Amino acid sequence: MRSSLTTFLILIGSFVIVANVYPLLFSSDLPPGRFTLLETPREIPETAFFDAAGNPVTLRDFEGAYLVVNVWATWCEPCREEMPALDQLTRNLGNQNIRVLPISIDTTRAGNIESFYRLHKLTDLPVYLDPSQNTMRTLNVFGIPTTILIDPDGREIGRMVGPAKWDSQETLDQLSAIPGL
Repeated sequence: MRSSLTTFLILIGSFVIVANVYPLLFSSDLPPGRFTLLETPREIPETAFFDAAGNPVTLRDFEGAYLVVNVWATWCEPCREEMPALDQLTRNLGNQNIRVLPISIDTTRAGNIESFYRLHKLTDLPVYLDPSQNTMRTLNVFGIPTTILIDPDGREIGRMVGPAKWDSQETLDQLSAIPGL
């Protein structure tokens, strides 16, 4: 029990340090969102989170579409910095067979996420929340933001750790090159 608590506190402390030190170490120019693609798709265990209305949702609810799953939090500076570009990516993708799912790990309620969206003029991103942070563990996310590309069969095919300029032409080109998109 004691080692689990110590591990948890170290993990939380690491997130706080990364969220606060990152902006001091790097310029505000974000790199293009470029996924590191896997040679072999990785099966993902089932994980549950909530939509804005508090309804339980799973990744299986989106099977049949490609998913860009972004794990983030409102208190994470790099996450806040990339959210407008992620919102624009949602618009740029239009009617393609791909969905952007930003899953907040904030331990608050969806209304706070919606307030954050209004404050930052994010109009096209859906609100998803996982206050238990089980999604992080299930998807093997060790730092935020982390964005995972999932194929229509629910398997991980790519990943990017860190913030990105998701609305860059390079990002759109990489996503457009995926067969079936």
